[in-house]
Amino acid sequence: MSFLREQRTTALTVLSVLIDILAAVAAFVLAYNWKSSLPGEELSSLAPLDSYAWFFATYLFLLLIANYLNGMYTFGRTLTYGELLSKTARSIGIVALAIITVMFLFKIQTLSRLLFSLFVLFNLVVAAILKCSMKLVTGRMQTLGYNPINALVVGSGPMAVSMIENLRERPELGYHIVGCVDADPERVGQTVIGVPVIGSTEDFAEILSRDQVDEVFFAMPFHLVKELPKLIWLCEEIGIRFSLMADVIQTSIAKAHLRYFLDVPLLTFSSTPSALGQLFIKGLMDRTLAGLGLLVLSPLFVVVATLIKITSRGPVFFKQVRCGLNGRLFTMFKFRTMVENAEQLREELMRYNEMTGPVFKMKGDPRITPIGRWLRKYSLDELPQLMNVFKGEMSLVGPRPPIPEEVQQYKRWQRRRLSMRPGLTCFWQIAGRNEVNFDEWMRLDLKYIDNWSLKLDFIILGKTIPVVLLGKGAS
Repeated sequence: MSFLREQRTTALTVLSVLIDILAAVAAFVLAYNWKSSLPGEELSSLAPLDSYAWFFATYLFLLLIANYLNGMYTFGRTLTYGELLSKTARSIGIVALAIITVMFLFKIQTLSRLLFSLFVLFNLVVAAILKCSMKLVTGRMQTLGYNPINALVVGSGPMAVSMIENLRERPELGYHIVGCVDADPERVGQTVIGVPVIGSTEDFAEILSRDQVDEVFFAMPFHLVKELPKLIWLCEEIGIRFSLMADVIQTSIAKAHLRYFLDVPLLTFSSTPSALGQLFIKGLMDRTLAGLGLLVLSPLFVVVATLIKITSRGPVFFKQVRCGLNGRLFTMFKFRTMVENAEQLREELMRYNEMTGPVFKMKGDPRITPIGRWLRKYSLDELPQLMNVFKGEMSLVGPRPPIPEEVQQYKRWQRRRLSMRPGLTCFWQIAGRNEVNFDEWMRLDLKYIDNWSLKLDFIILGKTIPVVLLGKGAS
């Protein structure tokens, strides 16, 4: 049964690769013919189809790698339709972005931009249709019981219940649970949400042979399975695939993922986002938009700098050491909005602090210059931080960077806000800025870290615009 299961898994992987190739070929032919049929001499004139072989081979090679890194060939069977579509779009998007970047940097003019755009669009549509159709057919076969995977669950507690429920909710994966095994012999004969406990860990070797088990799920905490190394060794000796639930080490915040370090497999726990593809896009988007922002806003920089210079003494920019990712120190730039000796005057004004916690905020702060008050109201003083974003010290969206003196006063749970790169805007800005107390500010930052996604970044950026234009919560 294990051999048949491995054969079927390999066949599904090969079929997935063939579908990706077929979808790309169909999409390119469709895009080529579509553009050729467009009216107008300039639009319809194209090089012969075979002259694009170099481009297509490069695109396909990168796409297959992106799909593999996205887990579509290794874990494709366990993906939901939503995850399948999302990963398909992500792979095609990353490859398209990489090719566009190369075309721009090396000024490649031989490939029609319209043809490329049509190709990417059609590839997304055709791949989505074929992949979902394949999933529908194979899922239906699994649901009907075609060549099931016999699974044994080691455990009978909450983790085992969770594992069984997950397998039952996904009948299209084709798992048949033969039973549970528990460390306590007295549990034998009982049931776990309808699944019988067919033996204890002492009977493990016999059960593996007797019940033709294809896969074992270890679903109980380490301290309850003293024989765990022995049970794993038995699976290896017999040649049965096994999986260890990451929840055997129970955490409240950190999420587990498997990674390889110098060919050594590690079960890594992280309380920060670990989606490398999305984080890469976030970093690329940050630097690209920051660079464009600095270029487009350069006339505004000149105007603001002139106003600051003619209305008060001191430099145009205010530079301050702030704490970045994991406490790294960097110099943050702002337009100066206060008098020249503002830092010295802060100690005298501390009794007027209106914020809880280690930060200082005060309405009607006498240190703020008239032009500075206007700049703060509409967050124009923050614009020079685009230079920090471009340098990679900050992000467009993320927790605001604190000063080292504030960090020294943080409670332990508040320091986790430093585990992600600081940004220009976050939940705090769209929630009212100075109208939010310190503890709530910290919780909003942790909420962002725990729920981070590219979609969330776009939502926050979109909501920041009206807040800034209306000057909400500024002082």
